[in-house]
Amino acid sequence: MGGLPTSTVNGFAVSPTNAKVMYVAMRDGIFRSENAGETWARLTNSPRNVAAVTVNPKKPSELYAATMDGQIFRSADGGVRWDESR
Repeated sequence: MGGLPTSTVNGFAVSPTNAKVMYVAMRDGIFRSENAGETWARLTNSPRNVAAVTVNPKKPSELYAATMDGQIFRSADGGVRWDESR
């Protein structure tokens, strides 16, 4: 599992259209794997202290993340940009 920090995984999500695409929520941010967990890369602009991450089943490029302090973030482009939901 190259690229994933050794800290606790708080949440896990899998793309509904491609089971090789996975996301994990961690204190360091959100990490993505495109090869079923062989390697991982942190989504550069993702929020920190993430408690949960999910993928919209009807629109797999849309991600949602919840932080430990109760903020909700949304990405419409697979995790490239994140906006705080209000």
